[in-house]
Amino acid sequence: MTKLYNDFGIKLTMGAHILESNSSGNLTPAVSEAGTVLPGYLVVILSVLMVTLVVVVVAGNALVIMAFIVDKTLRNQSNYFFLNLAISDFLVGAFCIPVYIPYNLTGRWMLGKGLCKVWLVMDYLLCTASVFNIVLISYDRFLSVTRAVKYRAQRNMTRRAVFKMVAVWVLAFLLYGPAIIFWETVVGQSVVPSHEYNNLHLLTDY
Repeated sequence: MTKLYNDFGIKLTMGAHILESNSSGNLTPAVSEAGTVLPGYLVVILSVLMVTLVVVVVAGNALVIMAFIVDKTLRNQSNYFFLNLAISDFLVGAFCIPVYIPYNLTGRWMLGKGLCKVWLVMDYLLCTASVFNIVLISYDRFLSVTRAVKYRAQRNMTRRAVFKMVAVWVLAFLLYGPAIIFWETVVGQSVVPSHEYNNLHLLTDY
């Protein structure tokens, strides 16, 4: 195990506490490298901040989704891309961050191997989809300026917008999903013991 990680220039100790970061917020567990748990008041502060973050992310993106559903005048090509971005960010706040909070506070993954893989797939799918959606929105704005006449004539054609939205999710999944799901099958074994299974290790194994 040590040799495998050292080949990539990474020094890790397979103990109970492992310091890593992830794409949901680049947070590190509230545990030091030596395994010393942070004071209780810091854990409380971190908990309050992360719960507040979840509430803000979920509520804010839920309002965007509801506005799109209620107000039909918002249903043009450009706003479909914003809807797609709101959906991905909503799911990050509703699933990825809450599931990660216990690990972030304790330094231990306690939710099992199955949910561990699901979380990793969803985390990278949603965060990558968010990035792709921002790129798509930027490209759409570029077209609205450089090809204004043609763009205005097609702004109510939603079929093409829906196709681009679906393409974003498919490409985001293909970028990480298959590798995460089938890596152990390809290798033939898990590089992390079952009692210490932590999905964040999969990223450094590739």
